[in-house]
Amino acid sequence: MSNSQGAASGVIVIGGGIIGTLAACRLLESGLSVTLIEADPEGLCCSTGNAGSLSAGSVAPLGMPGVWKQVPAMLLDRDGPLSVRADYALRVAPWLIRFLRASAPARVERAASALHALNAPSVALYREWTRRIGAPELLRATGQLQVYQSAQAVEKDARGWRMRREHGVDVRDVDSAELHELEPGVGPQFTRGVFLPDEGMIVNPGRLLEASRAMFAAAGGDIVQARVDSVTPVGSDRVAVRTDRGIREAAKAVIAAGAWSHRLAGGLGDRLPLESQRGYHVLMRNPGVALRRPVVFAEAKIFATPMEMGLRVAGTVEFGSLETPPNPRRAQALLRNSRKLFPQLDVGAPEDRVEWMGNRPCFPDSLPVIDHARDSRRVVYAFGHGHLGLTQAPATARAVADLVLERPSEIDLAPYGARRF
Repeated sequence: MSNSQGAASGVIVIGGGIIGTLAACRLLESGLSVTLIEADPEGLCCSTGNAGSLSAGSVAPLGMPGVWKQVPAMLLDRDGPLSVRADYALRVAPWLIRFLRASAPARVERAASALHALNAPSVALYREWTRRIGAPELLRATGQLQVYQSAQAVEKDARGWRMRREHGVDVRDVDSAELHELEPGVGPQFTRGVFLPDEGMIVNPGRLLEASRAMFAAAGGDIVQARVDSVTPVGSDRVAVRTDRGIREAAKAVIAAGAWSHRLAGGLGDRLPLESQRGYHVLMRNPGVALRRPVVFAEAKIFATPMEMGLRVAGTVEFGSLETPPNPRRAQALLRNSRKLFPQLDVGAPEDRVEWMGNRPCFPDSLPVIDHARDSRRVVYAFGHGHLGLTQAPATARAVADLVLERPSEIDLAPYGARRF
């Protein structure tokens, strides 16, 4: 990329997670010169620390009708599936008010359709992509099993299951015998389940990201390690990206910097209500439990996924600042619920486990922003995917390429507009 005052060319993609990397690959394939800027290429970002689940049938936003009843518990239960740190409650209050408004039935139904558009093609797109990067074994299409301890818990999630069926998702109720035939390691107190045969998983999200970046570099893409401080339109034909290693110019830029993206968007005239869903995982290298597919403890909102590295148990949402250190209570809660889910689980000694926390970017309506910036159509946003970033990355990459190239998109991008707030 040139620093000269002449006409700039190509695209700068800011953010080397799975969203930014797949978008950069799409743009490169379209014949553009592309630079991918990432502040910490070796860091364990959400693209590598996620549960690995490809939730193709996920259509229910985080805020469902009636969620307002759960807000007091969210503020009081430090170990619950969705919690707010006491020192962050006042700061996140405006976001929570938007979140409650987004849980109105009509808005939830609209969000479900938009989620379906991004999620439904994920397994097919990853099947194609993992073959192209020479690692087809990273994808396993074994379905997903969600398990419950009571009929009341199933009924609590009934609206979400109805919405999936209305969008054509294959949803199969299973009784206790079928549940334990699918996954014998699940505890006997789990007597009801739902099997989603068309879901998939990535058995090593870190290796997926590494192989995708390698593909990008081998095809002529440029990867730069730098921290981006601002993005500024220059004249009518270029964008200046200021980094801690100097200024780079390009014809266009894509902001896909996850939970930090709104800081860059603010300089472009867009004040966006992005918050961090602080997610946790615990990886057990020798768990003593063999799973065939992702298993979801529905009441606790945790995913257990068999990976190349061991058994990863991930999930829950904690609202806190980007600068706050990890909360060890959250990892301990994951371990407690893991033992409930798998009675034979061997969590091992601390040195046999890996504990992780990552900042997942989330908007109140559970939809990402995929749109042009307010101040310049030369800047494209692609962030705010919450806990579905891995699932939505391939479809988002296609949409980003459409926006950059100013061509019609395969899906309606209006629901992901930056001005919807």
